[in-house]
Parts: sequence; structure tokens; C-alpha cells
Amino acid sequence: MPPKVLVTGATGNIGYDVVKDLLKKRVAVKAAVRDVQRDSSRFKGLEVEVVPFDFLKPDTFEPALEDVDRLFLMRPPKLAKPQTEMKPFFRVLKKDVISQIVFVSLMGVEKNPVVPHRKIENMIKASKIPFTFLRPGFFMQNLNTTHREDIAIRNELFIPVGRAKTSFIDTRDIAAVAAVCLSSEGHLGKSYTLTGAKAFNYYEIADILSNILGRKIEYKNPSLLQFRRTIIRRGIPEEFANVMTMLYFITRLGTAEKVTTDVKNILGRDPISFEQYAMDFQSFWNE
Repeated sequence: MPPKVLVTGATGNIGYDVVKDLLKKRVAVKAAVRDVQRDSSRFKGLEVEVVPFDFLKPDTFEPALEDVDRLFLMRPPKLAKPQTEMKPFFRVLKKDVISQIVFVSLMGVEKNPVVPHRKIENMIKASKIPFTFLRPGFFMQNLNTTHREDIAIRNELFIPVGRAKTSFIDTRDIAAVAAVCLSSEGHLGKSYTLTGAKAFNYYEIADILSNILGRKIEYKNPSLLQFRRTIIRRGIPEEFANVMTMLYFITRLGTAEKVTTDVKNILGRDPISFEQYAMDFQSFWNE
């Protein structure tokens, strides 16, 4: 059997598109999912091997890695303690078998030793396995997943970053970059900062959404403490709420406004615009 790429988070916004983009490039893929019976239907019609995998279940590691030579790695958002929750997986990775890890990290992580992504980058470096780090800004798709109800039901953006700007990136572009890095030469040891072509503040984002959805979307701009208390009350687990609050605190300081040309350099086209994203995903907020 030809060597395969193991794609973790294969049912997620990025991972699913990585699977499809790799298949278009005729790369063999293993799609790692937590529940094969539940998730296999997502890949109907695709020539992909669906395998069970869970960072918290070490017995899934070896079978998932069989015949694999490259790894696409996503941190599950709810795993906030990678040194205990993900380190067991790194112990079974063998540098003489795995030729590349492409890890979706975080923009500015090199200056922030506190966030989980930095700790995972350090574990990858310690493994001595060749790597490519993708360091994207905030995902556009956060607005139709994590913040979907705020927009769809409350007609608001409840995000605590003041007037700070964010260079949002579409997850479809992250996936496309990952597929290129996993299927072509020249990307080992590289760290790419992935952003859209323009940075927006959330007042501007609210205006764009208002125009596309045909109703007023208001940017509420709560305090960090009010944000944390509210999202926990709405059902977000406390550890995940802490990570979100920390990331938005950093954004409030202006760290998310950087714009790069890495997406265009790798893909040979402009990044997907926020306006195009909002048009493509408007059904999520009109349910």
C-alpha cells in the first residue's frame, strides 16, 4: 500500500477540506475521527480510509498511524492541556517513519509561550520530526460556529476586543495551503503566517454582515470579564472559555492585525475575502 497522510480533525472545518484537497492531488489519505460509525457518512463518495482516533485513547494511536508517513495535526479546541492530553501521542511518533508534520498553530505564537499551540510546537520540535507550522489568524468560520447563535438569534457580535483589527482567514485557504505543504517540496522547517488580504475591526465586520444578511448586526464589545462570564453561562466549558478569553485579550492589544502574503505566495491567488465568506455561509445565520 502507498504511504498515506493521516488527517486529524478530519470532520472539522479545516480537516475535511484538507482531506478533499489532498485527494484532488491524488494523495492517499486516512481520515481520523472519534466515532467511525457516526462520522463515516461525511466521507461518502470519497476514496479515503476512515479510522478511529482520539488523543485521549492511546489504543487508537498505532492503528491510525499504520502505513502513514505524513501527519496533518489539529489541536482539538477542548484540549487545553497539551502536555498531558497530547504528549502520549507524540511518544509513539517515530521520526524514521513520519517524514512531516503539518500543524495548524496560531498567529504570533512565537511570542506567546502561554497558549497551548506554542507548547505543541515545542513538542513537535523536540520529536525531531520534520515540520511545517501554519500560523493562521482568526478563522472567519468562527463566526458561523462558535459565534453562530450570537449572530443568528441575538443579531450581535459578542466579542471583547474593542476597536482592534483582525486579519481573518477563511479555513478553506488554510486547508488549501496545508494540502500544498503536504504534497510538494520546499516546506520542511518553514513557519507560515496565514491571513486574509485585509484586517477589519468588529464594527466593520458587523456592517458587512448587516449588509449581506439584510438585518442589523450590532457589535456589543463587552469587557473581558463580562465575555468570560457570559459564554460560560451559555454552556462553553470553563477551560475553553479561558483560552478564548486569553486569545481575545491578546487580540485587544493589536496582535491580530498583521497581514501577510503567505497564502498568495503558496496558492498563487488572493485569499478568500471576508465578503465572499459571508456570502457563502449566510445560511448559517438565517436558520
